[in-house]
Amino acid sequence: AVVSTQSTGISHPPGSDRMGRLAGHLLHQRNFYPLHPPAEEINIDYPYFNKHCFFDTKPDILLLPSDLRYFVKNVQDTVVINPGKLAKGSGTYFRLNVRGSGKITDSVVANVVKI
Repeated sequence: AVVSTQSTGISHPPGSDRMGRLAGHLLHQRNFYPLHPPAEEINIDYPYFNKHCFFDTKPDILLLPSDLRYFVKNVQDTVVINPGKLAKGSGTYFRLNVRGSGKITDSVVANVVKI
C-alpha cells in the first residue's frame, strides 16, 4: 500500500516526513488501500475490498511491508513499521518487543536486523 500511494503525494519541502504522511493517510482514511478510485491497471474485487480493506479501530501497530527502505515511525500514536525486504539470505527484518502496559508508542522497542 505504501508503494502505491507514494506517487500521489503532493510536493513538500525537503526534509519533510513523506513516509509518515503516507502512513498517516492510511490511518486517517481507515483503509488499507486509500486510493479511490484505484489506477485503471489495478483490478479490485469490490465485495472483498469492502469486507477486508477497512478497519474500524486505529491499530496500535501497523506493519506495512514494501520495497522501500525500512523504517519505524510514530504516526498518530500508532507504531508504523516497514520491515523492508528479506529475500534469499539478504535484506532486513525487525525484532519487535512490546514492554509494559502504557501507551503503545512508549512500550515498543524495534531493532533492525540486517542479514
